[in-house]
Amino acid sequence: MLNLLEDVTLFAYIYLFCFLGAYSKDVVDTFLEKISEVLILKVLTSSLAVAILLYGASGYLLNKLSYRPFTAVCYTLGLISFEVVVRYSSMQEIFEVMEEYKRFNRLKK
Repeated sequence: MLNLLEDVTLFAYIYLFCFLGAYSKDVVDTFLEKISEVLILKVLTSSLAVAILLYGASGYLLNKLSYRPFTAVCYTLGLISFEVVVRYSSMQEIFEVMEEYKRFNRLKK
């Protein structure tokens, strides 16, 4: 039971800082008038997605980092994840990125 409580607490810690990163990016975009309102559903979705990834890597990351840099990583990835979700919010945009990646690989060879 104690192990489950530790895991839930760690996930909540990661999610909180990912959420704060994504939310702060959204608030800045709102103040700069890039978007008209706070996109709370995208904030929740993007922070949950990156929190799941960070939770999966938390065993490795916490062996290499202390909690202070780990907190900074969570916040930064929250910022990045929100930008990715907002920028690539339709399937057409995702396909365009995949095509660019294929062209880049062809040019690299």
